[in-house]
Amino acid sequence: MIQRRNIIITSLLTLLLACAAQIFAHGGFEHVTGTVVKLENSVLTVKTDKGDVAVRVDFKTEITRNNKPAQSSDLKPGVRVIVDVPEDSKTKVAHSIKLGTATNLGTAPAAAHDGHK
Repeated sequence: MIQRRNIIITSLLTLLLACAAQIFAHGGFEHVTGTVVKLENSVLTVKTDKGDVAVRVDFKTEITRNNKPAQSSDLKPGVRVIVDVPEDSKTKVAHSIKLGTATNLGTAPAAAHDGHK
């Protein structure tokens, strides 16, 4: 009986730790993953699995490709992106944008969750 209880407790603790890791992995950011539709008037439209999502881009938005600085001019239609927007943001201003490639649409940008600042 004691051994079974220990197994149950160990299983529950393992499950709890796994869930906690998922929660903290996002670092307070909502991830918008998809392909660029357009960038117009500082609004980036991203085509996601759930439909188009518009996020604002400003001078503080960090844009990178392969962990190297990129420019807003690199946000061309068809380019894969992962956009980090602070959770519960009313203005939906992008904190960071990680670019992939237009030709490799099945692969997200490398190190997609690395370096939340």
